[in-house]
Formats: sequence, structure tokens, C-alpha cells
Amino acid sequence: MLLVDDVPGERANFERAFGRGLAVAPGIDQLNELLRDGHSWEVAFVDFNLSSRTSTGLTALLRLHHERPDTQIVTYSQFTESGRTLYAAAARHWFGAASLLDKTRNDPHTLLHYLTALRIGQNPTPTPWQRRLQWSPLLDSLLADASWVRIWGALREAAGDMARVADLLGVEPGSLRGFKDRATEAAIQFNEKFHDVPHPGRTRNKKGILAAFAAEHRHFLTAPDLSTVMSPSSRRRG
Repeated sequence: MLLVDDVPGERANFERAFGRGLAVAPGIDQLNELLRDGHSWEVAFVDFNLSSRTSTGLTALLRLHHERPDTQIVTYSQFTESGRTLYAAAARHWFGAASLLDKTRNDPHTLLHYLTALRIGQNPTPTPWQRRLQWSPLLDSLLADASWVRIWGALREAAGDMARVADLLGVEPGSLRGFKDRATEAAIQFNEKFHDVPHPGRTRNKKGILAAFAAEHRHFLTAPDLSTVMSPSSRRRG
């Protein structure tokens, strides 16, 4: 088993569950070292926040996707935190994650249950999350173009004011009209399917919707490795 998590205290329950069968990578450098040494794992539990200025769990997922395609991925995080539902969607849609486990449920019994279930081809993800993750492809509508990563980042700073976003990015305000319309609808759909927020119907409050979404999911939308990982070419196996 592999745990990719930078918090030392997180590994205690994993060690009780898996003993010497557990490898721990607190960051990407340690994961790369394990990969270079030829280690392989049946299941990898991958957290999002690795306390790095350059990498998140997205990079870990990308490395495992290329180097250990047979390893089953468990998306592992505290899913009430900022951006974690987008991380769950990315892990499922971009990397085919087998299941999801919230950090608040990582007792040894549950960890062993996950391993047993995955070994026999069952999905131990809680049922509400299984329903949500069916809508993971909505992520592509939120990031329909590589340039949208910079726009989402500027949106938070500009509190949803598209004129201010244009100023921050050095572009004409009219060039952002397509983003505003499409991203608003994508955010509404994502909120509806993942957060049970009723669809508002026709709305003129695009500024408020985009500002709230950018703020709520800021850690994912401003992740330092998002632009690289979201590219289909970076995920294409050779």
C-alpha cells in the first residue's frame, strides 16, 4: 500500500492497518524516489495538499498514472475543505480513481475494508459520493481551455468583476464574455450535482456565482500544477 500525504500524524492508522506493507511519500520527491527504486503498490491513497509550492496530489496522480498504471487509486482528503470536490472529480475523471475516502473515516477497520473491497472488484466509496462522481466529466466544462486557469485565479482576486479580471490579465473585457457565460453555467451544474444546490434558473447574477465558486474552490483552481495536469497530452500514456 502507498500513502501520499505530508502530515505525519495521518500515517498512524495506515501503519496499524497495513504494517510493513505500507510505503509513505510525504511529497513528490519522495514518490519519485520510490518509483525510481522500482516499488509498486496494489492501492495508493493520495491526498491533495502536499504543502508544496509546485505540486499537489494532482502531480502524484499523474506520476502514478504513467509509472504504475495497475495501482488502484483512492482519492484521499478532507472533502469539506476548499477545492476538494474538484479534486475528487479530477481524480475520477482524469485518472480513473477507483474509490474515495474522507480523512475523517481513516480508522484501521475502514482502511482494511477498502482494501478488501477493491481486491474483489467492489467500490467502497460512500453511496452519496458514488452518485456525485458520476458527474465528474463536468470538470471539463469548468476548465474548457488552458487559459481558463488564469481567469479563475484572477476571478478570486477581482471578486467576480470581469472588467477587473480583464485588467489583471491584460486582455480586452469582450474576450472574456465566452468564459463568463460558459463558466457560469458549468459552475451552476457542478454545484447542483456535487453540492445539492438547486439550479437558479435564468439568472443575471453571473458575477456572484463565479466569485463564490472561485472563492470556494480556490485551492484547486489555483493549484500550481493544474495547468500541466489538465492537459490531455500530459495524461496520454506512451
